[in-house]
Amino acid sequence: MFKSLQTRILLYSLLIASVPVLILGIISYGSQRSLLEKEARNALNAGSLNIVNETYNYLNERISDVKLMSANSVVINPDSSKEEKSVELKKFIDAKGNYYGILYLDLEGNVIVDTSNKMIGDRFANRIWFKEALEGHEFLSDVNKTKAYTEPFIAVSAPVHDVTGEMIGVVSPAFRLERLWEMMEKKANEISDKYPVNFFMINQEGIMISKKDPHGVLKDSALEEMGLTKEKLMEASISDELYSAENGEKIYSIQPVHTIAQTENKWFVVVGADKKQVFQPLHDLLTRYLIIYSIVFVSIILAVYLLTRTLVRPVQDLVVATEDFIEGKEFVVSDKSSFEEMEKLHLAFVRMMETIEDREKEIVRTEKLKYVGQLAAGVAHEIRNPLTTIKGFFQLLKSQDHDKTLIEKYSDVMLDEVDRVNVFVTQLLDLAKPHQLEWEKLDLKDLIDEIIDTYTSSTPSSHVKLINGLSQSVFVYSDKNRLRQVLLNVLNNSCEAIDGNGQIELRMTAVSQYVNLMIRDDGKGISPENLKNIGMPFYTTKPDGNGLGVATCIQIMEELKGKFQIESTYSEGTKVTLVIPTTNRLIK
Repeated sequence: MFKSLQTRILLYSLLIASVPVLILGIISYGSQRSLLEKEARNALNAGSLNIVNETYNYLNERISDVKLMSANSVVINPDSSKEEKSVELKKFIDAKGNYYGILYLDLEGNVIVDTSNKMIGDRFANRIWFKEALEGHEFLSDVNKTKAYTEPFIAVSAPVHDVTGEMIGVVSPAFRLERLWEMMEKKANEISDKYPVNFFMINQEGIMISKKDPHGVLKDSALEEMGLTKEKLMEASISDELYSAENGEKIYSIQPVHTIAQTENKWFVVVGADKKQVFQPLHDLLTRYLIIYSIVFVSIILAVYLLTRTLVRPVQDLVVATEDFIEGKEFVVSDKSSFEEMEKLHLAFVRMMETIEDREKEIVRTEKLKYVGQLAAGVAHEIRNPLTTIKGFFQLLKSQDHDKTLIEKYSDVMLDEVDRVNVFVTQLLDLAKPHQLEWEKLDLKDLIDEIIDTYTSSTPSSHVKLINGLSQSVFVYSDKNRLRQVLLNVLNNSCEAIDGNGQIELRMTAVSQYVNLMIRDDGKGISPENLKNIGMPFYTTKPDGNGLGVATCIQIMEELKGKFQIESTYSEGTKVTLVIPTTNRLIK
């Protein structure tokens, strides 16, 4: 992987060019995200603080109102009738316009005056707002619902003292949540013109104090919706950081609401926004950045590809020319223009190839002379011995009387020596002379069976056991007579290598387009020093051998488009493998 020069240059260039761009993009993305988060935090916190301040002012106005009601001269006069107190309180409602109605209760919690005339005679002694008023405190209740009012409301309560300072009752107006919502909505619209926000007020139990749909106020629990607990709500309310909902889709600014009156629970203003809308500019930036990065990346790939083509093409041409030279073709360098260093390399290769050709010619000439010398020495050695014998017998015949018996004896010896010379010359011609091959499709199993039958019947080798491991027909393309010659030579050599009892085993394995015929014996084997010289003409370890047998077998197998391979371990045995083609496509 990544072994080619072009691939490596392309990879390194992309790394060098794209990594800084990627790092710059990540840094830019991170800084933009941090900036947007900061802007969102500032906007939501500022908005929630504005709402808190307005809520504070709004609620304090309601508390001031109840204080005014509790100090009204008619209300504090024990001698005033219920009707007079009701008329006075109705005037107050009509002037303010923020209230559903006002209750006046005695110290037992009984409703004496109700401006709406819906709860006269009702008893609220157990209500917390009444109890707190009896303790002398102004008090704001959580959201309430009663049968008298169809919509939720917040009750405000305050004690009523007469002119002597003695408590005589409790006054409790119920003001409208719509007005509180309108105030919050007005401030929320000032938060941001980039994305919409949602806002509401809750208590520490998560119950909505104010939201757009007042009919659902008491039914909703904001804590569960936001993934908050009471403890987390308190922590978030004292932190400037935005709280992220557990589902990851919303972020909130949570601020506590303070009033001059006591409340049943702590109140909080919550201003939230959708994360997708807050970070939409960031997503747009990321999209633009990815488009730019893709364009840069593709441009880099194209530019580097063209550059690598310019750099690698001359090298590839040089490789092709070198491979052609190895196959025996002329070394031709491309005449296409290239960079200076590559042209110098081409010239250096041309000079190197010319030098190699000259040295190859010299080596071939030297090898030819060496081979001719070895051949001449072998021929001289093999022919001189029989000629010396023949010459000696002629000299004996010349110096002695012509005894017919002696002549016949000497003549037989001389004829044997002539036959010996004839056999040697025949083997030498087999090695040197090309043969007209007769290619045919052969069943290798039938040929082996035939050779084994012929060999065992004509050769006194009872000490050697032949094991034929070919159990099924295998077809090969070869010259039957030439292949038979190789097999007989190998069997003869294996048999001669076995001194005592032994065996010769024939096995076959099939590979792609070839059959490997293995002939293994358990003879004395060949030493490593002799094994490396096996196949050289006239090299032999046999006393009466001439060293042409194995060389001839190698020559024949090359003519048959196969191979002759020999492996041996001294004192353990020898294995000869004949690689034989199974298809005529290999025959040219």
